[in-house]
Amino acid sequence: MKVVFCAYDGKNIMNGINAWLLRLLPFLSSKGIDATVLFITWADEMECSAIPLLRQLGVQCKVIPKPYYSEKIVKWILEFVNEKQPDIFVANHMPQALFASRFIKEAGIPTVGVLHNDDAEYEALIHQYVATQPEQFLTAVVPVSATLEKKVEKVCHTIVQRIPCGAPVPLDSTTYQSPGKFRIVYIGRIVKEQKNIDRVTETFCKMALSMPQVEAIIYGSGPDEEIVQNILHHYRHPANVLFQGSLPAKQIQANLLKSHVFVLMSSHEGIPVALMEAMGCGVVPICEEIESGIPELIINDETGFLVKNAEDLMKKISYLQQHPKEWNRLSINAKAKVKGGFSSDVSNQKWYALLTGLSGKHVKKPITIPRRFILPPLQPSLAGHDIREPKGMKKFRGDLRRVYKTILHRIR
Repeated sequence: MKVVFCAYDGKNIMNGINAWLLRLLPFLSSKGIDATVLFITWADEMECSAIPLLRQLGVQCKVIPKPYYSEKIVKWILEFVNEKQPDIFVANHMPQALFASRFIKEAGIPTVGVLHNDDAEYEALIHQYVATQPEQFLTAVVPVSATLEKKVEKVCHTIVQRIPCGAPVPLDSTTYQSPGKFRIVYIGRIVKEQKNIDRVTETFCKMALSMPQVEAIIYGSGPDEEIVQNILHHYRHPANVLFQGSLPAKQIQANLLKSHVFVLMSSHEGIPVALMEAMGCGVVPICEEIESGIPELIINDETGFLVKNAEDLMKKISYLQQHPKEWNRLSINAKAKVKGGFSSDVSNQKWYALLTGLSGKHVKKPITIPRRFILPPLQPSLAGHDIREPKGMKKFRGDLRRVYKTILHRIR
């Protein structure tokens, strides 16, 4: 079986989606599935975070050529798929790949979309490709959380199967004995929007002043790193608050096994991969309560703590630091929660079952690639990923084609 996936990559970008691919694709390969990933990149491919690692694992990676105008991307994807003739096309969350899915599905190749979050970007994707005549675009939709699943089932009449990205569960677990250093970590994108990295940093700095025995570390990269640095400067760079930048994928688990509490203060999430990774290592999560994703993992006072604000978060950290038996109870439960239903092993098996269930049920034929694409209206929340070709360039290309045809006609 041949499967084509679509994804994004860049320098110092190791997000949950690519961490999922790094675990899923080698597993599929071990089952005899030939997987290829089509990437839109924001850096030279040799400087990207996921592509070199995937290639080391034997996964084929193709970089979609620039410029990244949606019309050109759709055409390139269709030409590649037409040549590759995969058995399944996983558009993932890429708008251009989701649009291309219409023509790929018409050619008898099952298509799959994946919903990783419940923010405005994914709302737009649901509106354009899931709720609006979903049978045109997708054979199956994979939401990662129960909240997303319920939202999709209300508007979608295709196959809907919830599969969290999952995380590895090591044999070892982190340990804590008092007195001793109590380490708090944040791992994720360094962005103010959604992740509220400004509030995370400020909370860590305030905590450092009142709890000198606690060490707080921020891992990650993103456009708002300067915000983190400015807040640390404002608090005179507390010795027990560290910003360590991006953490290579191979080092995440080792660092989590030295940590005790994982913190998120996000405004919305799907099911955060970093949270699953932390809990899988026995790190106790303390997260601000939101509607989707996180409550599926954190049962308050059983597998971690859900808090209302920064003050509550600091109180819970102080409580666990002073009560190692309570920390140990939550640590054991957190690990068991991930192992029971959110591990990479469970996720990989569900993906394998989905892909094998979709494969071989349709007769494939060549893809019909239109000369021009009528893309859906541009959604503001997708503007960063869905860049349309300038009208002037379209007119110039049209004029050039007409001149070429005229010359060709005269020559003949």
